[in-house]
Amino acid sequence: MTVKVGIASNHWIHPSTRFDTNYIDYIQIDYVDGIRESGGVPFILPLGQPAEAEAYLESVDALLLTGGQGVTPILYGAEPIKEVEETDIYRDEFEIALVKAAVKVGKPVLGICRGLQIINVALGGTLYQDIYKQVGATGKHNQHPTSWEIPTQHVTTTAGSWIQAKFGDRFLVNSFHHQAVDQLGADLTATAVSDDKVIEAFESADGQVFGVQFHPEMMFKTHPEFREVFQHLVDLG
Repeated sequence: MTVKVGIASNHWIHPSTRFDTNYIDYIQIDYVDGIRESGGVPFILPLGQPAEAEAYLESVDALLLTGGQGVTPILYGAEPIKEVEETDIYRDEFEIALVKAAVKVGKPVLGICRGLQIINVALGGTLYQDIYKQVGATGKHNQHPTSWEIPTQHVTTTAGSWIQAKFGDRFLVNSFHHQAVDQLGADLTATAVSDDKVIEAFESADGQVFGVQFHPEMMFKTHPEFREVFQHLVDLG
């Protein structure tokens, strides 16, 4: 059976010399390639209204939520601090509705970076708006200017988790974030942490919902083992 994976799109909200519009739906090709090279068929989902989420989910077998802006703090009961940087509440609310719709009908969900964070919020969890300001993170969780496909920090996995089965007890990942999971959402368990105890992966009790804080889409073409993240989603679908 061909597994159709819906990839929720991002909003390009800044006009440029090439595009003199505030809103363009887009998705980075690496996410599309990750699904396609894992045997799935990628479907890009344009940003819609929360009320449309269930209709969107009817057309796909699995859901992928990608990286991007920070998540709007008021959606998890916090006031924004200055370090929060850019957010997009329209994207946030739609993706939260997509997660809830997928969980309702038992379709698998993968979140990458921001995608992990929005899943956590959708399931009632909270976030750190800035891990350096709020919890004193000591690792370098944004490796810029180091090239994005190069793994730069270790994470340690939880025995019995999907990520431990795929990658072992300890492995290297890349890193591009300053927000992270604080309180886990309902039914979620942390399955990988960095050396300074930032949550780098989680999964639900039934294994249908999972996320990673790092970016496998940036690494799998030079480090093929990271295609396993996408393969796991396709296999679940």
